[in-house]
Amino acid sequence: MADSNSPPVEREPFFNAPLLTLAIPLVILGGYLLQVLAGPAGQAALQDAFALNPLLLRQGHWDLLLSHIFLHGGWTHAGLNAAFCLAFSTPVVRAAGRGAGGVLSFLVFFLLCGVAGGLGFCLLNWHDNVAIVGASGAISGLMGASSRLMGAPRGKLNPFTAGPVVGMTLFWCGVNCASAFIPDLMGVGSGPVAWQDHVVGFLFGLLLIGPWLRIFHRQYFTTN
Repeated sequence: MADSNSPPVEREPFFNAPLLTLAIPLVILGGYLLQVLAGPAGQAALQDAFALNPLLLRQGHWDLLLSHIFLHGGWTHAGLNAAFCLAFSTPVVRAAGRGAGGVLSFLVFFLLCGVAGGLGFCLLNWHDNVAIVGASGAISGLMGASSRLMGAPRGKLNPFTAGPVVGMTLFWCGVNCASAFIPDLMGVGSGPVAWQDHVVGFLFGLLLIGPWLRIFHRQYFTTN
């Protein structure tokens, strides 16, 4: 029998992810819905205009490093990216903090990881004429950054030798490198996976999160 004088028990909300964590996956899915609504001809035109291609990058189309992040190759591609973003963005969102500054910082970090992943793909396929689309590089960057944040006390980062960092790095980089030899390993089902984009994006986020927080969010290291 409960004691009527005991203080009420506080219940944790069933789902307490930051709103920004929900917004990015919705943007990914909504963006691909707009692609579908454009019809086959419209989708082809979008791919021609905004997909990232090493050949076009060599010709000076640097804007494609950013634009390709907002396109996807199918519902499976968009859905997997949305799911991974939902799973791994929360630690980075919370580290960036609340308010407009935190939102802007997270979005810039996200896009920089996507640009880095796309650039890495192009540099490793410099003489090829192949187009890629998707936010996979950006989301891989969130995964790398999250490995240094997950399980760490507030104001701390996991060292590079910590279990979560080593384990996630070996798993994600290993699976993606293996997909170069087993194209269907990642389960996208829409052709070969741009594994270089994923690996470079992951490593970029892994390395960038520490300096990023120390430069733009010094309060993260001083908050108890």
